[in-house]
Amino acid sequence: MAARSRFHSESRSHEPPDTFTLRRSKTYNLLVGRWKSFRRRRIILVLLAAWLLYLFFKHMPTDLPPISERYDHRYGRLHPGSRGPSGSESQEGLQSSDQSYEGPIKFYDLAKTLQEPVRTRDLKGNVLFAVSDLKSVLQLLPLACSMAQHNRTRVHLAFMGRHVAAWPEIRAANGIEDLGCQIYLHDARPDHAAQSSTSRLEVSASASLGHIHSAIRLHTVVTTEIEDDFFVNALRDKTSSLGVSLITLPPGSLQSLSWISSLDAASLSQFDKVQIDIVIQAQRESSASIMRLLRSIKDADYAGWTLPRLTIELPNNVDPFLARYLSNFRWPVNGAGSESRLVIRHRLDGRLMTPVQASLRTVESFYPVAASTSHLLLLSSNAELSSNYFQFLMYTLLEYGYSSQATGMVPHLAGISLDLPRYGPDLKTKAPSGEQSSKPFTLWQVPASTAVLYFGDRWVEFHTFLSYRLLLDPELTSKTKSAPILSHEYPAWLLPMLEMMQARGYYVLYPSFMDREGLSAVTIHSELPQFPEEYVAEKEDQTSDNGVPKINLAGDKALTADDEIARLMRQEQKLYGNSLITPLLEATVEQQGDDFSTARDFPLASFDGEKREWGDAWMLASQFAEEFAMSVGGCASYHADQEGNTVESLFCLAAT
Repeated sequence: MAARSRFHSESRSHEPPDTFTLRRSKTYNLLVGRWKSFRRRRIILVLLAAWLLYLFFKHMPTDLPPISERYDHRYGRLHPGSRGPSGSESQEGLQSSDQSYEGPIKFYDLAKTLQEPVRTRDLKGNVLFAVSDLKSVLQLLPLACSMAQHNRTRVHLAFMGRHVAAWPEIRAANGIEDLGCQIYLHDARPDHAAQSSTSRLEVSASASLGHIHSAIRLHTVVTTEIEDDFFVNALRDKTSSLGVSLITLPPGSLQSLSWISSLDAASLSQFDKVQIDIVIQAQRESSASIMRLLRSIKDADYAGWTLPRLTIELPNNVDPFLARYLSNFRWPVNGAGSESRLVIRHRLDGRLMTPVQASLRTVESFYPVAASTSHLLLLSSNAELSSNYFQFLMYTLLEYGYSSQATGMVPHLAGISLDLPRYGPDLKTKAPSGEQSSKPFTLWQVPASTAVLYFGDRWVEFHTFLSYRLLLDPELTSKTKSAPILSHEYPAWLLPMLEMMQARGYYVLYPSFMDREGLSAVTIHSELPQFPEEYVAEKEDQTSDNGVPKINLAGDKALTADDEIARLMRQEQKLYGNSLITPLLEATVEQQGDDFSTARDFPLASFDGEKREWGDAWMLASQFAEEFAMSVGGCASYHADQEGNTVESLFCLAAT
């Protein structure tokens, strides 16, 4: 065994040197194995990193702004003076056919046009014409230019749609020169407008309108119904939250509503807030007259307006023919499925009313929801209206009831009449002739009952006045010495209305220009005259010796048969079918310049038709108020010059 071990030992000592690798083979193999494993992992990691880089570059966003400019996408941001991706070069990354872009909203061009002098604040006020569809430009641009030429408002036009508006080309195509159409243009489109989704454009329209309003304080926004629903809805919601008036012009309404270009911003700001209630009190045996009046109301032009609510008060005994007509009458006319604005009231008591009952019935027939914007249009059943009556009425109401230049006249106005009668309600006093006055309107201290609009706040005041009046004098028999006696051809409620007008210094605005021009917004038919119900019994009891009926006038004077024939032969005013506003505007420009600056531009007339000076109007009202308070109101004394006197101050209930 020792020899064998020695042999082996000697054999190992004589092996060549490279056999020593066998001795290091374990370490070598371990290192080599680790190296090979590391190379495989590195290759895998490199390949994975390359794949991730490929995915990153392939899907990397190309439209992200700098970090400092990123913000909540729900709000638009103005970038004054910066050039953004609204141009064609920056839109190459998105296909024009793709309208799904929902990125953050920015307005790159809007801030540049909201600088001075656009932001100058003055008494003119700012009106914005908002356009989304290029088709709307053709309808709105002439109206905007006309408004700018009247120079009563500062006019702006903002484009908020998808497509680029080539303003120079549009102006040239419409024949509008820079010097003749001073309109401030605003590009209120968001970035990537052509590729934006509908919801993004809706948010953009609301945001841009908010930016414009914060910069220039808008009074009114004007758009058209041919715009997309999302755009109109955005404007409606935003203007409502801002308290700005929104005028939505229906298709083809430019001719009917072209007169809005002559209004100032204060009038336009009330355009969508004004509400009208029509009240018709049908008398007995007046079916034909009522149907004629309803046909004229149905055929009138209401373009651009919310239809007035129509209330018809029927007597106890209704003609079957009228009942069938009313059962088929629709208001709105073509309002299938829409809310009806027709109210029918039927009286139960078949007995004739007394003057007090009739007065209460009329006054209680209307009470405004909002006294400053809700008004009453009272129509006689014998009236027939022109097709343009409502447009004329609304223009007159906005111009002389809400204009910033009519503030001196508004405190003196009780209402607006659609016609100028030839005589006052005493049938003795001649109305102020339109031929004697060069002014379009006359303020006459006479209440009307045939076709007249009474302001809501004045009607509320009349409610208070009559309620106090009845508490002190339930039969309305007490009168002042200077109170006129009204004909019984007119309803009984006119007398307390006249008393309130005289005590408070109120007047009705009568269109004297119509008398000069031979125009008429209303015709009062007299072929079948009917007395107010409260005076029918009195009329039947008053007959002459030969059985010919008489009609009582003021005092003891009676109207004979010859007088009645002359009244029936009197020529009725023919209705004017064309625009009544055009001749009114022509008369205004010709006689008074571009506008009515103060209330003193209008002539004043007393109940007796005598001309009054504006400086004497308050003194005369104070004198009558003192007389009324002491003779009818139960007061021992009355201080007319006391500041803050109201209609309640005319009555002293504690003294009764």
